[in-house]
Amino acid sequence: MITLTLLHPIQSIPVQSWTFEHEPVIRIGRSTDNHVILYSAVVSRHHVELRCHDSQWEVVSLGANGTYVEGKRITQIPLVDSLVIRLARSGPNIQIHLGSLPAGGGKTTQSDQPPQPLKPRLSGIPNADSGDPTQSGDTPFAKLTAPVTKQPEEAQESSIPPSGELTQRSTAMDVEHEAAAPAVTGVSCTHPRAQGNVLFCPDCGQPLQVIQTIGDYQVVKTVRQDTIGLTQLVWRNGQSLVLRTLKPEWQQPELLDAFTQQAKQLLTLEHPGLPHFIDFFTLEGKPHLVRRRMYGQSLQQRVSQYGPLTSAEAIAAIVQVCDTLDYLHQQSPPLIHEDLKPENLIQQPPTAAGNITVVGFASLVSFAATKQTATPAYLAPEQIQGQKATVADLFALGPILVYLLTGQAPNAFYAQREQGFRLYPEYVPGLTTDLVSIVRRLTNPQPEERYATAKDLADALLSVSIPT
Repeated sequence: MITLTLLHPIQSIPVQSWTFEHEPVIRIGRSTDNHVILYSAVVSRHHVELRCHDSQWEVVSLGANGTYVEGKRITQIPLVDSLVIRLARSGPNIQIHLGSLPAGGGKTTQSDQPPQPLKPRLSGIPNADSGDPTQSGDTPFAKLTAPVTKQPEEAQESSIPPSGELTQRSTAMDVEHEAAAPAVTGVSCTHPRAQGNVLFCPDCGQPLQVIQTIGDYQVVKTVRQDTIGLTQLVWRNGQSLVLRTLKPEWQQPELLDAFTQQAKQLLTLEHPGLPHFIDFFTLEGKPHLVRRRMYGQSLQQRVSQYGPLTSAEAIAAIVQVCDTLDYLHQQSPPLIHEDLKPENLIQQPPTAAGNITVVGFASLVSFAATKQTATPAYLAPEQIQGQKATVADLFALGPILVYLLTGQAPNAFYAQREQGFRLYPEYVPGLTTDLVSIVRRLTNPQPEERYATAKDLADALLSVSIPT
């Protein structure tokens, strides 16, 4: 286990901590594909790596502005407990503990150079280092990597965090019960450099405006509203998290029971393709589900910005989702997502264990689908009737695959033809014969005619001959 602690720029007391148990390499920098993301103009996109070889850790500096220990620039040094590193001459200080954070927040030794405040990331500042990280791997999905750019927070819950927020990218490789970051106490900060549309102070890391307080959580922003519920960005003990709850008009006994059952199941799960759910509670009869925040790009954002994926990339992405669905569907009772679509598939950095993470749980679409006035592209026909089953999740992967390969909304390929109203993959441009057959079976209006399990679908996709 290794714990990193960001030190307050003035008093050198802990501001936020991150604990890792299973990562052989821990990356720190400004880019969203790092394990610890620090938004500062002097921090390089990929600034520092902590590497473990034969149970021995070392610090490796990568950033153009350098990494400093006790005022001296280092390139590569062995890691000792309680070491403090500074990212660039005027950047943030991070203390490294071999093990969990000591009681009381740990000893906060200081470097010779006086601490400087963190500077928020500013638009238009060139990267201190250039080039994208390379990626290796045996699966074709190793190619599915693209720069992540800022999207409107209202549009995507997976958006890059705003300038000034200091946060950890969550993965299923993180420890099950992450050590809570100590709250900053006794620190008087007037947020002098919190300018523009930022949610958190770049100096002390605290929320600048709290909409409301729900239990132990401070609501910072509502990032998404759908028919049934709200998804909100919340803050607790130095961490930004995601809270999901029901709208008041949907707090019906049947819906409350379904939400509660799914939430309690999610708290017990651990899989690389799932976010880490950490809390469920009921307040004034209203259920709340809390998970760690995901950083990266949804597949909808990826395709919208960079165009369709190649066949190899799309197949590899869907195969990863199949692995996650197979895990969910084998739970007792089976856990059905119900709302799979490109917006709910987050492409995490290549260092993440699964790379594609499924979000959007507790949407309970089967309860609201009957109120839809049109057939949503990713919903199985039986869901429109308020029914749900594991094969409905598999149905959604057909239109998703079409979208990934064409960049077009799947609605364009639904029609009333010889087989009734359905998606006709043979009219999708560029789809190979093998993929036409797979998508046709996936989107069959009759549930019993589809693939029986996610594993069956994955096997079929992996047998597809991909043109070179």
